[in-house]
Amino acid sequence: MKKKFGLLPVVVAVGALIGASVARADGVEYHGYVRTQVGGTSKGGNLQCFHGGWPILAKYRLGNECDNYGEASLGLPFGDTNGVWAKYHLTNALQEKGAQDYESVQDKTYNIASRENYFEAGGFFGGSVMDSAKLWVGKRFYNRHDIHMNDYYYWNNSGQGAGIEEINLGGVKLALAYFQNGGNANAATDVVGNRYSLRFYDINVNPNGKLEGEAVSLKGTTAGTSPTGNGTMLFLKHAQSGVLGGFNHFAVIYGTGLGGDGFEWLPTYQGAGPVSSDVKTVRAHDHLYFDFKSAHISGTATVSWAKMTKPGQSDVVWKSVGIRPQYNFTNTFSVAVEAGHDEGENGASKPKMNKLTIAPQLALSPGFWSRPVLRAFVTRANWNADNGTVANGVFGSATSGTTFGAQAEAWW
Repeated sequence: MKKKFGLLPVVVAVGALIGASVARADGVEYHGYVRTQVGGTSKGGNLQCFHGGWPILAKYRLGNECDNYGEASLGLPFGDTNGVWAKYHLTNALQEKGAQDYESVQDKTYNIASRENYFEAGGFFGGSVMDSAKLWVGKRFYNRHDIHMNDYYYWNNSGQGAGIEEINLGGVKLALAYFQNGGNANAATDVVGNRYSLRFYDINVNPNGKLEGEAVSLKGTTAGTSPTGNGTMLFLKHAQSGVLGGFNHFAVIYGTGLGGDGFEWLPTYQGAGPVSSDVKTVRAHDHLYFDFKSAHISGTATVSWAKMTKPGQSDVVWKSVGIRPQYNFTNTFSVAVEAGHDEGENGASKPKMNKLTIAPQLALSPGFWSRPVLRAFVTRANWNADNGTVANGVFGSATSGTTFGAQAEAWW
């Protein structure tokens, strides 16, 4: 999960908000994520990470993360009056290179970012359909779905916007939302991307199985004369619990125009310039979590496939498969092994990468999701020439390399 950690902005905001007479101290929520690591390579120098060349998107994160990265989230409730309520959400983030003791924004080794800054409120409507409905305005994480072992959000419609959710129609819940991005340079000529979303979720389709989805219309707008584009995206996901002691998530994404022009970070970070409606992308992702408690084995596995078609060009294809089993020798000591294979096609270029990590781990309890966890790791990767320069060029023209180190990771 890509998250960042920045306490100073959070503390300042908390102090200002708690000072308001309408804010309540009880019910305050505090959540976060942090990871930090140190290590090196078989060639010497600092820890480096293996990433495939385009269109490879996966990284198989175990023993393959190089930045100190975290996130702190605050939820502050306001007084419940006449059955209505409101809550403010703030998520600030930080990223540091871990190069030295003192790192600052000024020397660009320490970055602070805003991730969420929004209000939600409810209790304004009556009746069975709208009784639980919530309104929200601001910047927020919205309908994010990821493959944990890749830190890959295959669907993410986050950003600045407004909407309503938890409309209960009985066998299905609905949410409507509007988002926009862009508009950072010249107001007279900026091209702003608008996204109009309809979510449908919490649909029981089989025993222990639920269906959800989101349809998004993308459209560019400008006060100037710059050309704009449009497109559509459709996301469908089936979540099945009780599979091998865990769950299985299978998702399909289809996009055209602006919604088909790429694989990663869509629809959140899509631009709004002109794109042919004949540009199409289809992706399929499967994410399995298994837990054989009697055998002390748990873990995840994943398969991904994606194809982008553009008129007059060769198709762009990405394929990925990986698994991370973990065996608990005791309630606190385990060993995780992660293997991943990626390959892509982009015209004559056919990049490939294989990665294997072995990581002994200590945690407070057994199981794949137990955090915090402290781990050591050794990672070996190999790739072909089409994959290009890997690990910031540390391994030169070689097509294989080894890294090693230690990492701590936690969420709360």
